[in-house]
Amino acid sequence: MNMRGDIKRGNELAKGYTPRRFIARTVPAVLALVMLIQSGCTGFSGKRDGFSGNLSIRVSDSGGRAFAAEYYWNGDVSEDALIITVPDEFKGTQVTSLGGYIGTGVPTPFRIVPSTQHPEKPETEHADFLAYGSYEPDSARQVSLEFTLNIGKNIKTINSVVGGKFAIRAEDGSVTEYTIGFCVKCAEDNPTFYSKDGVLYRRSDDSRVEEIPTISADHSETD
Repeated sequence: MNMRGDIKRGNELAKGYTPRRFIARTVPAVLALVMLIQSGCTGFSGKRDGFSGNLSIRVSDSGGRAFAAEYYWNGDVSEDALIITVPDEFKGTQVTSLGGYIGTGVPTPFRIVPSTQHPEKPETEHADFLAYGSYEPDSARQVSLEFTLNIGKNIKTINSVVGGKFAIRAEDGSVTEYTIGFCVKCAEDNPTFYSKDGVLYRRSDDSRVEEIPTISADHSETD
């Protein structure tokens, strides 16, 4: 073992590795890491997010990607209030998926959310939504509620779609628990999916997209 030779070579390397060179190599890497942490690994930090009507659209910081997230529902069960249309584009960016991931990889499904949770319009008139556990499900009227979901030509990924249950108290004190499902209508020029009888299918193999909860028209309401 030639210790003197190893020390000599180490000294030569140290002489060439000046503080200026260290800074030049290290600072850009540190700045890149800081930017990555601030924006999140997914590139969705929320800076460009917005709303298309009552539908929340998440847009990547680069403006190159967008997905449909929460639909804020006020409890209105009229036909027009149960129609959700996902735009082809939002702020110049194609909306290409239902659900996605934000921050460091937090799953963010496409889902129905009570309008009481709307971040910009919490004062909007809405039904009397009840928290789970604040009512007796067995005594509540059970109703299956179907939203019409219109998706356009640019949707190519279904990451996550959640229907869920919502309880609403009427003026007379009665409680109705709604189970949410979707009737999907897909644009005919969508190259990835097509819809038939309210169900979404893949064009590649005609397989059904199971991620989207649907409700049979034969079981729309149970008293």
